[in-house]
Amino acid sequence: MTIGKPWAIALFAVLFLSVAANLVVAGFAASRFHGPPRGGPGFIERIVAIGIRAFPPPIREDIQRRAEAERGELMQRVEAVQAARMQMIEAMRADPFDPATLDASFAELRQRVAEMQEAGQEIVGEAIAVAPAGERIKIRLQRGPFP
Repeated sequence: MTIGKPWAIALFAVLFLSVAANLVVAGFAASRFHGPPRGGPGFIERIVAIGIRAFPPPIREDIQRRAEAERGELMQRVEAVQAARMQMIEAMRADPFDPATLDASFAELRQRVAEMQEAGQEIVGEAIAVAPAGERIKIRLQRGPFP
């Protein structure tokens, strides 16, 4: 049995789209395991980009510019959070287990996360303070898993 030219073209198009979709999904899955290293070039920029999606472009650009100027301090804050997380993991793995050490590591992690959030919020606050009201009115509620 043979198929006509229009059906062959349609079948080829469907197969091509199927292969393309599978490659996109495979690429996404691979990137989850083999993505760019933490702390590498562009790490802070990626964090900032995720956090400012709800802002209109002019405000986003100002926040990005301010974050780039504070990149060193922001990276230190991220590294402090990572160190506190490692300290917490070590407290969880310790033998003998000491609940007081774990509680202290939780408190340290909370403090480091709060300091990192504070630094980011200062940058956003400075950008919002100089943004015109016409741009501020365009700020929208963020959808998705990030507050």
